[in-house]
Order: sequence, then structure tokens, then C-alpha cells
Amino acid sequence: MPTVESEAKAKTKVRFEELLKIHNDLICERKKLKKKLVKSRENISVS
Repeated sequence: MPTVESEAKAKTKVRFEELLKIHNDLICERKKLKKKLVKSRENISVS
């Protein structure tokens, strides 16, 4: 039975790493969007 536990643990670790990568990608995208919004607001206020 220990092999079943280690398989479950390995699957959980892989799933966690996938979710962490997705989360980090989303945060990165949000930061890019915020930068674009700030730049567009600056352009509007300058115009």
C-alpha cells in the first residue's frame, strides 16, 4: 500500500505545481494589464 500513497502524493504535487504556475501566470498578466492602463491614462491626461 505505500506505493499507492506515494502515487497519490506525486499526483498531488504535480497538480499543485500546475496550479501554482497558472496562478503566477495570471498575476503576471494582471501586472501587464495594470501597466497598460496606467500608460493609457497618462496618454489621455496629456492629450
